[in-house]
Amino acid sequence: MGNIMKKIILALALSISASAFAVSVDSVRGSYGFVEKGHSYYKMIDVLGNPQHSHSHVIHDRQGWPHKAITYNYVIGNARYEITVVAGQVYSINREST
Repeated sequence: MGNIMKKIILALALSISASAFAVSVDSVRGSYGFVEKGHSYYKMIDVLGNPQHSHSHVIHDRQGWPHKAITYNYVIGNARYEITVVAGQVYSINREST
C-alpha cells in the first residue's frame, strides 16, 4: 500500500508542477492592434472584443490606498490573459501559459 501512495503523490506533484503559471506582460495583441498598460478600457474592447469573464475587486496602491478594479479574462490563441482596469485604464496584463 505504501508504494501505491508514493506513486499517487509523485503523480500529483508532477501534475501540479506542469500546471499553468502567470507572467506579467506589457501588451497583448488582438485582431486590430495591441493593448498596452495605460490604454483605455474602450481601446481594450475595440482591440480584443468582449471578455469571456470579468470580476470586480479592490487593489491597493503602494501607499495602501484602495482602488476599485475590474479584471477581464480573455483567451487568445493558446494563452489566457487577465487584464485589470483601474479608473478606466489598463493597470496590468497577466499572461497565463499552459
